[in-house]
Amino acid sequence: MKRILALASAAALAAELSVMTTAAASPSTGGDYCAVKIEELGSTSTPASPVCFETQKGADAYLAAVTSRSSLARAAMASVVLGTVYKDANYGGGSLSFYGSGSCAGVTFGFATLDTAWRNAISSARAYSGCFVSLYSAASYGGTQLMCAPNCATLGPLNDRVLSLVFRPAN
Repeated sequence: MKRILALASAAALAAELSVMTTAAASPSTGGDYCAVKIEELGSTSTPASPVCFETQKGADAYLAAVTSRSSLARAAMASVVLGTVYKDANYGGGSLSFYGSGSCAGVTFGFATLDTAWRNAISSARAYSGCFVSLYSAASYGGTQLMCAPNCATLGPLNDRVLSLVFRPAN
């Protein structure tokens, strides 16, 4: 009986999240304002593809929906925004926000290879939720590294050269 209730709860949660994210905003294939789920470093999960919108408002609505803690069922699975990278210096232009299963308290999250649209396109970065962000000039966290503790308004020699990144605990 407990298993049936758990399965029914999971199905209801999946349906509710689907309706919420669809209602929040309509994703676009070519928008400049994106969000993507990031996994813990070492995860064997396939990296998610960004969901993009034509406006920052659309991306913000999507993030609000996937990080909402408005019901008990969702609270157990709620995500938090870990950080955002931007196409322009000083946090301007298009944005790609990363959300994960929790804060960086004792957990490191990574994206070994950025989506094609974001490779060599990042010019500033911000980290949230107790994170610092490390940016790398090569895939799989290689090459030159820049640590943003927690923010970098400009990236110096890594401007438009970032291929992978890590959100790590701020301590």
